[in-house]
Formats: sequence, C-alpha cells, structure tokens
Amino acid sequence: MLFLLKVQIQKIPDMPVKDFLGFVVKEWEYFIRMRKRGRILAGGKLAGSRGAAAIIEVDSNEDLDQLVTNLPLFPFFTDIEITPLVPTDKALLDVKRIHSLMK
Repeated sequence: MLFLLKVQIQKIPDMPVKDFLGFVVKEWEYFIRMRKRGRILAGGKLAGSRGAAAIIEVDSNEDLDQLVTNLPLFPFFTDIEITPLVPTDKALLDVKRIHSLMK
C-alpha cells in the first residue's frame, strides 16, 4: 500500500530551540532508517516551511499508523495529511481498460 504523507508544524513548541532541534535530528535519522528499510521510498523537507513529505509503502493501515506515530516529531505536528496512492502500473491498466471501452 502506497501513501503520500505530508506533515507540518505551524508553531515551534514552547521549549528551548536547541531541545526542539534535537527532535528534528531524531526525525531525520528515523526517516533515513525507514528509507533504508524500504518503508519510505522518497521524500524530504518542504522547501521554505516547517514540514516534510514522503512516499511511504506499508503492508496495512496498522503499519501506516505505527510508522507515523513513531515519528519523533509526531507530538508536535499541527497538520498531518495522508493520501492513498494507486501504483503507476495499476493506474496505467485502469486507464487502458477505460480507454478500450470508449467508442
């Protein structure tokens, strides 16, 4: 199952910036570990904002929930958007089927 995950932090939490940046370091380290394990396929920081996006691949909704809630910055996210994605091979088959039905 493929998903687009987009997260944002609108306001830095009420804590010393150095402490918050420690969470950010842990977040990117987690991101890299998940990429090496094939759970995160691509992604990165959203340029010019306090957010990130990733294409993730999981086996179930429970796996998705676990991956997202284990993100070190999860408690600080003000916006979390998760969008299911249809793999490109399936999308191509679907459009070919629809195309063949048209007269």
